Amino acid sequence: MTDHKSMPPLAVITGGAGHIGLACARRFRDYRVLITDLRPEAVDSAVSTLQAEGVNAVAMPADITRHADAKALAEAAHDMGGFSVLVHAAGVAPPTPPEIIYAVNLYGTINILEAFEPLVHPGVVGVCVASMAGHRTLGHRFDSLLLEPEQGPAELARLIEAEAPSTPKHRLAYATSKRGTILQVQRRAFAWGQRQGRLLSVSPGVLGDTAMGARRQENLDHSGNDSPLGRLGSASDIAEVVRFVTSPAASLMTGVDLLVDGGYLAAADHQFEADRREKWHALEF
Repeated sequence: MTDHKSMPPLAVITGGAGHIGLACARRFRDYRVLITDLRPEAVDSAVSTLQAEGVNAVAMPADITRHADAKALAEAAHDMGGFSVLVHAAGVAPPTPPEIIYAVNLYGTINILEAFEPLVHPGVVGVCVASMAGHRTLGHRFDSLLLEPEQGPAELARLIEAEAPSTPKHRLAYATSKRGTILQVQRRAFAWGQRQGRLLSVSPGVLGDTAMGARRQENLDHSGNDSPLGRLGSASDIAEVVRFVTSPAASLMTGVDLLVDGGYLAAADHQFEADRREKWHALEF
């Protein structure tokens, strides 16, 4: 029988084949790391890369839009002695169809948090990767739907689109689904706290080394010049924040969202001209 108590703690990372997921896995190299993502070949490739770098990583493909897959992932973590850190980095962005964006970003988050909550024990920390887009105020109009989604992803997309018919559907789905991630964390942090665990979200701004960041830079003059820091972020910047909030130094932090955007939202709210600020929050660009 394996003595898990003598082994390094376990970090579970969803979306582990993506830029942020991989960066987080590297930052938790002193842990055992359970990597999951949708496509088996992507998970296997990520784990091979990590193992070559000396990370103690294992792979488990999973479709987090399926409650059964999320539960199986939690059971695998339990069989490995229980988890100490959960980094939920799985997510999709435009031009993915809106119903899939909701299925992965919102319903997938719900599935993962519901599956892992029974395994929370003292000292456990969960971090969900949201987005600066979740702070764009148009998305706040739909909080009740996002907190208690009773419809399937396609029907939810139709309901929200009907309330904002002039807003680009993909952009609307991304912003509202990430708003939903933030809300789900806030809602569930108390239950984690009852088990002496912590649950937070981290909201990246535009990152220069991700596929979504590359698309944003192609479509906009978005080189980081609107940020007080004058630069875009990177996946490793996000991983550093994730590592910090899972550490004892952040032991009083739970139920909150940490915006890691180089100050872009602050600039949008206080430096943009009124018309540009309103258009940004209305998802017009």
